[in-house]
Amino acid sequence: MQNLLSNTIKYNLPQGWIRVQGQQRQGQVYITVANAANPLSPEEQAQLFDRFYRGDPARTRTTDGLGLGLSLAHEIARAHGGDLTLAPSPTSEVQFCLTLPAHQNPPLGRLGKGLAPCPAI
Repeated sequence: MQNLLSNTIKYNLPQGWIRVQGQQRQGQVYITVANAANPLSPEEQAQLFDRFYRGDPARTRTTDGLGLGLSLAHEIARAHGGDLTLAPSPTSEVQFCLTLPAHQNPPLGRLGKGLAPCPAI
């Protein structure tokens, strides 16, 4: 959660907003984290969880970081039997869905990257 929230704060638009929602349903915990953001290109969406990926070019970078936050959050979620995905959202926001088992289970294995709907909260 720390890496995900840190990323959300860093890349929130000036005077933007952040929304965190959660629920437990059918043995899973769903946490949705969203923030005001410029639209992400399909190329950016495809690389968001890659280690060392930074969406802003080095010459124009105004935000500190190494490009590891989302990658680490993604791997930690999977190590706990869950997943972290980029969820479909309006063009004025970026939304992530963190899914974890409501109780401790063995890891479920690797799930595919990409856009995945988060259940309505």
